[in-house]
Amino acid sequence: MGQVGSMISRRANRFNAENRAHRIIARDKPTPAPKYESNLKDLQKALEITPDLVEKLSKKDVGLDDRLKQVYVTSETTIVKHNPETQNIDRPLPMDTKRLPDFEFGHKDPEYVTPGKVTMQQISQFLADHERNRDLWTVEKIAEHYKLPLEKARAIVKHFRAFQVYVPDIKSSKKILEAGPQKVLPESKSSSDESNKS
Repeated sequence: MGQVGSMISRRANRFNAENRAHRIIARDKPTPAPKYESNLKDLQKALEITPDLVEKLSKKDVGLDDRLKQVYVTSETTIVKHNPETQNIDRPLPMDTKRLPDFEFGHKDPEYVTPGKVTMQQISQFLADHERNRDLWTVEKIAEHYKLPLEKARAIVKHFRAFQVYVPDIKSSKKILEAGPQKVLPESKSSSDESNKS
């Protein structure tokens, strides 16, 4: 129905379009937009101050026109030409064109870290150390070693974990795939009794 409706509305919009356009063009003056009350008040105040404002705006001001004729704009553009004598042509091109190394976390770690802050590399290091040996790398020792407030260190250890890679055993996964679909839930006694009766 949408396609039919759009086709009908399109034809209705195009119907008699030329005559409607000529009718709009033939109008003497387009109707002005309505003015706000504040604009009308401002216009009345301006007319009270200078009653001949409309005449001044409609006439050409000769003094302004003369002053405008005296104004000239001159542009002084200087075209810079490269002088081969001033340029050092014999200067060697850079020989080191190798690519910059990729940083571990996508950005360069700062050389100096203010106390109370840690870099991403340090965070991943102490999270991995904490996972490996919780007795040696306690939260207190991490806070002391990296000069962190104890609450920050406790929050980092609590809410963040180091990534772990899980590689499944190929032999066991093949056995599971070869076994095929298995029933997850055992059949209930009532359903097995009904199948025996029939």
